[in-house]
Amino acid sequence: MLMAALTCIGANAALKRANNYLELPQGVTATAGKTVVVNVLMTNTLEIINWQADLVLPEGITLVSAEKTENWAGEVIVTDNKLFSEVDEAAAASQKLAVAKLTLNVASTVAAGEYELALDNIVMTAADESSIAQEVAKTVKITVEGGIEGDLNGDGKVSASDIQVVLNAMTDDVYEKAYDLNDDGKLSASDIQVILNIIAEQ
Repeated sequence: MLMAALTCIGANAALKRANNYLELPQGVTATAGKTVVVNVLMTNTLEIINWQADLVLPEGITLVSAEKTENWAGEVIVTDNKLFSEVDEAAAASQKLAVAKLTLNVASTVAAGEYELALDNIVMTAADESSIAQEVAKTVKITVEGGIEGDLNGDGKVSASDIQVVLNAMTDDVYEKAYDLNDDGKLSASDIQVILNIIAEQ
């Protein structure tokens, strides 16, 4: 009898997870050196009062901002790529409505190809304060189209401003792989020379 009751509870929890979840769109296209928007989507049969998730970003892609949408009243709080949002009035049932708009910056040095962004450790809270945890991360493929080699500040051109980016990193003794244009594992005058060569060829 006890085993049957536990099985029933487990089945109900699984059904709750299956019917209430966050996800990402199937895929987005981005351009190196530009920003791209990715929406966080919610499907829910229960009234939801808050949600949270860890944002896992590929190298060279950074979060610029996370904003609420017209479908979700609560501001999106970001702490160390952890997203959290709560509403005063529970959200009604919905099917794949955007509850957050993530603006991402794709570094100009990101090579063309496919990259994966993920939402992990997703938890939603229903109006009855029951917790709905998603056991599997939700991912989206970001297809990056080639940008401009040497455009380190993402302004769409290669100029002395990009040299300044490397100089600033060298002065601050900060190694940024994105600025290591000759892939020798360090920032030096050689990386500046790569930029000068590109400028000379323009």
